[in-house]
Amino acid sequence: MILLSLASKQIWPHILVVAQMRPEQVVLLHSDDMVESQGPAQRLKRFFDKSGLVPKGGTRLALVPHQDFAGMEEALDGVQLRAQLPLGQCCLNFTGGNKLMATAGFRWAAKRSVPSFYLERGNRLTWFEPRDAGDMRTREELLNGHLADALDPVELLRCHLTTAEIERPGQNLTLAGASTAMKEEEFMRKLDAGTLPRQGLEVQGVAGWEVQKGDELEYRSAAVLLKLGVQRVQRSLRLKVKAAAQTGTRNPHTEIDLLFTWAGRLWLVDCKDRIPAENLADNLRRMLPPRTSDAVELFDRIRNELSISQTKVMKEDLLAIREIGGLLGQVLCVRNAELPDEVAQYAQLNQIEVVQKANLAAGFRKLLFPQHPPGPKKMMTMGFLELKDKIEAQVGGSRA
Repeated sequence: MILLSLASKQIWPHILVVAQMRPEQVVLLHSDDMVESQGPAQRLKRFFDKSGLVPKGGTRLALVPHQDFAGMEEALDGVQLRAQLPLGQCCLNFTGGNKLMATAGFRWAAKRSVPSFYLERGNRLTWFEPRDAGDMRTREELLNGHLADALDPVELLRCHLTTAEIERPGQNLTLAGASTAMKEEEFMRKLDAGTLPRQGLEVQGVAGWEVQKGDELEYRSAAVLLKLGVQRVQRSLRLKVKAAAQTGTRNPHTEIDLLFTWAGRLWLVDCKDRIPAENLADNLRRMLPPRTSDAVELFDRIRNELSISQTKVMKEDLLAIREIGGLLGQVLCVRNAELPDEVAQYAQLNQIEVVQKANLAAGFRKLLFPQHPPGPKKMMTMGFLELKDKIEAQVGGSRA
């Protein structure tokens, strides 16, 4: 298969399609817009060459117009003729590009009897296959997002970044050999008891030199994710502003606690193990002697200002994931304490998932396997509890 693909800032659709179709050649069609098209195409080519998803040397770039409908069709003819691409082996992905490029590409494919497709959210692929007498056959195909689970999250991150670059790649975490063979229940029990050496992890790479209080929660969260099926987790990455031609940059502006890929998404995990600042303020309130109404009002104002910090952290995570993951990025927060109502509401409205430290395994499992039914043991427990409730209700009714 030879895949012609309209490049755009949304990187994931290209990666998922190539991961499933495994074409022998990929032609990335791009405009001269460095931010929206040409830059992403160049990063995609580097990623495909390095990742092995496409045979090395099998990815090429081709410049096409983005404001000329007829010129776009002529450019596609030129790409096909110069590279001597057999039309019978070609297909067109018109998910990227602007509307003019996509429409012109679709019409070119229909006129040349080349199959084309569009990738919608939910990994739903719609094929358009020209037939004789101008007929068009359509069919749907569901992409398997898990085909991308083993891809290096650091290289995926590099492929997505436009205004930033990686200052520190951090640590690559995988399960140690003994942990891989261990049954899940035993692993979680030992992890809770603190009896797993290095929390059952194989650690490669370097993070910060100083041990931080929140490190334990990050390693623990990564261990649970890995045991549930995530193939690799990157920890403690740092980003900095991309250096310009005459301006160097050194100071990081974003630190990512955990990063991994799952089911066709890039997941950013923010871990906070400390007691929220507003809780500390409440503890201080109880320790202080009675105060005047002005002092109480000032104290409440300070507490409210402190509580805003949690929402601010979530906003920063949202900005980061929108740059590094695009439409297929997901923010996940792990917290030791319950969120205040207004913060929880903000998380819900912005589709930020929150998991409590005391409930890591169940919380992560619910997110990783949203369609997964309860296991046999869980079903038996649910059936027993339901029967127990019925008996108690009957007994209570007879006593009444």
